[in-house]
Amino acid sequence: MNTNDFFCKQSANKYGQLCTLPKGHKGKCSHTATSRVIEKLDKKAGSKLRCDSYMTPGNNGAAKNRADRCFPTRYTKQQIYEANKAGEYGICIPTRFSSTPEDCFQINIDLATQIVSIKDLEIDRDIFTKDDELKILDFLLEQSKIRFPYNLRCRICNEEILLENFYTGHATSHGQSVQLGHIVPHINGEDDTAHVAGNTQWIHRDCNIIQGEKTEEDTFNKLIEILENQGYNITKGELKYA
Repeated sequence: MNTNDFFCKQSANKYGQLCTLPKGHKGKCSHTATSRVIEKLDKKAGSKLRCDSYMTPGNNGAAKNRADRCFPTRYTKQQIYEANKAGEYGICIPTRFSSTPEDCFQINIDLATQIVSIKDLEIDRDIFTKDDELKILDFLLEQSKIRFPYNLRCRICNEEILLENFYTGHATSHGQSVQLGHIVPHINGEDDTAHVAGNTQWIHRDCNIIQGEKTEEDTFNKLIEILENQGYNITKGELKYA
């Protein structure tokens, strides 16, 4: 069963974010229902899932701090620069961090599936008291078996991402901290958003820095170039110092 067949997907907040409860649920729609299921498994991972799926990064000045990614007023870097010079405050979000309700929904489910694929995450079904929560958990687990049969790994270094990586302190202070990574940082240009379905995966902070604004292919080519410039000879999958 795919996400469109399983989830409600009705508008659930003033910005149109889509409901992540199962179809036919009782009560009010909620775009954070799946995030709350993950929060019950692990509070830190679930909180980061909810924030990174739906909220822009922290900002000061004209750009709103931790705003909904679907906030309607969106400025380019140049527009934000000009608004900051004019002394405007909290009037917009950066276009490059914006998204649509459909993309935010797909990203939230995708990142949640990645979390339940983490090797050291303990899955305790007994902590769930609502049928809808168990349905969501079972859906995510089934998807994780298909997509990540060998557990979640970082796209760049190919090392396993562990639950402990969500607990390594502030994201700027530890290389193994988990961050939200965009597989293609710039899809159509510097000011176009990369927060689209199929373009997000948890990644180590160091690896995210290494990738920067490059594509994966460009990142690996650059790493090979650096190693060769330093005298390493890469042949037949082996790394040898020349």
